[in-house]
Amino acid sequence: MPTDFNTDNSDNSDNSDKVARKLPLEAEHLEALSRMQSLTPYYQWSIELVAPWLGKRVLDAGCGIGNATEQLRAYAEYVLAVDLSPENMKVLQHRFADDPHVECAQFDLDENMEEIASRNIDSIVCFDVLEHVEDDQGLLDQFFNMVQPGGHLLIKVPAGRWLYGSVDIASAHFRRYIKSELKQKALQSGWQIKKIHYMNIFGVIPYFIKSRILRKQANFSRTMSTRQLARIKRMLPIFKIIDRFIGPPIGQSLILIAQKPCTEGHSDFDFCKPK
Repeated sequence: MPTDFNTDNSDNSDNSDKVARKLPLEAEHLEALSRMQSLTPYYQWSIELVAPWLGKRVLDAGCGIGNATEQLRAYAEYVLAVDLSPENMKVLQHRFADDPHVECAQFDLDENMEEIASRNIDSIVCFDVLEHVEDDQGLLDQFFNMVQPGGHLLIKVPAGRWLYGSVDIASAHFRRYIKSELKQKALQSGWQIKKIHYMNIFGVIPYFIKSRILRKQANFSRTMSTRQLARIKRMLPIFKIIDRFIGPPIGQSLILIAQKPCTEGHSDFDFCKPK
């Protein structure tokens, strides 16, 4: 489902300046997302971990080129795929042009809250975005105001401060998270924490080696060859099973499930209806 672009020249100039300021590594991220597109089992795994809390009208916040959006279509009646990057938006518009259930919009999550809230969003998926935002607390506040009462926030972020290194810097990450930090920030924004846990213990050692020991100056996906990515794709179903079995004490990523409280007068909203 296409979304029109603003054709006013002054607005376009201002938007270009904003994109350059907020997305200094836009081209590198597009390349990384394109490489990751082949890892369909990884995105399936990620969505499966949050699927029980997905509603009917989902915001994919900072969706990139739609690798997670592709999976969300199987769960939701409507997906609003939002990204600030005009280059990502070109890919999204082409990828979902024939899907009436997916709306692609070049919105700024900091500035277009009312436009997003008007879509009656009941679930927000935000995968690998929060670490790129300097004011992550502010974004969590915005999410709280965007979603309907009883709606859910489903977050995936890089885990482990001790893993932070050259790969994070090359990826424009402001931080990696620990459980207590992410939980406290969500609580401060008004969210109720339903669940928080690690994901992908098998990614920890390779990441540590590349980011802290070898100090690779590249996004993580760009440190791997096409052959290595294909090998990882074959192994991911096994990684998922073992991860689920052991309930990893550490992981490359951290998953947070949070809910906006239901209050009196909100019983008409899906997630606030009596069971």
